[in-house]
Amino acid sequence: MQAVGGVARKIDPPSNRLAIESTPMTGSYISATVGELRGIPAAEPILRLTVDIEADGLADGASALFLVTGSVHADSGRSLNLGAAAPVLKQLGYSGRKTPLTTQVYAEWRLSDTAIERIETIRDGGNLMLSPAVEYALISSGAALPDWQQPHRPIRVPYPGQPTDIRVDAHQWVQNVLEQWQLAAAVSLVVALPAGTATDEHRTVVSRLAAAKRLLTAGTPDDLKASVAASREACELLRKMRPATINSAATQRDLAEREAVILDTMTELAQALFNYDSAASHPDPHLRDIAWRRENAVLALGTATSLAQLVFART
Repeated sequence: MQAVGGVARKIDPPSNRLAIESTPMTGSYISATVGELRGIPAAEPILRLTVDIEADGLADGASALFLVTGSVHADSGRSLNLGAAAPVLKQLGYSGRKTPLTTQVYAEWRLSDTAIERIETIRDGGNLMLSPAVEYALISSGAALPDWQQPHRPIRVPYPGQPTDIRVDAHQWVQNVLEQWQLAAAVSLVVALPAGTATDEHRTVVSRLAAAKRLLTAGTPDDLKASVAASREACELLRKMRPATINSAATQRDLAEREAVILDTMTELAQALFNYDSAASHPDPHLRDIAWRRENAVLALGTATSLAQLVFART
């Protein structure tokens, strides 16, 4: 506990959730930390931010009205103001308590189709930052705390300041928000090395796919270009992993040969993908200047990963 300007400030252990609180020297306080961001299906889709509340030392019946405003900021540099979420009233003071009260309030923004479209336009398939601002008002008889700073002000900003921005990567946004609104689907692909038969080529493919994913997540134009190049390198190895000799008479092929035909076709796809992606790492200046979009990198990585799953399963 540190005293700052006559107000005690409780220092939380390092975490990615910044505590914001007012703590009079009497020990009475209200603190808030921002938590999960999710989409909630409704007649009008709801964007919900969970705010964890802790309070102690308040008089019986003390209540607070919380108001949370927010804005979203995309990696593209574009921003959008969400405005104020619906106010939430919460009783925080109860007689006879010997431990701090912990509870939650939900900041909920009801979004129209137009609002969702605007968020998706500025996001452009990338990551988002949500910047919340929290205010609260003590509105019951339990608000009489004469030793709080500026007690005449009914609206308070939790001490010592506002929470830090919440970063939501593209996959989390799709999985936790858009999927809940039934507006998108998040698909995870896992590439497992062949059991007992993995070679250096297999490991190199996995390494290049991991690099492509990392660069795709970073999301800058240069990173997207490098992601496409890394997927191309994985495809270059995959296209060499040819299946066994296939009987030229289709009607005489066994099951393994029929599966091999599918893999052979997929290997041809890897060649086509290699040709498509090669421009990202081509020595010719007019090809190097191609501005790859996120969709290009997703196509390259997603297809290369699916191909690796099929090839690894039969090698």
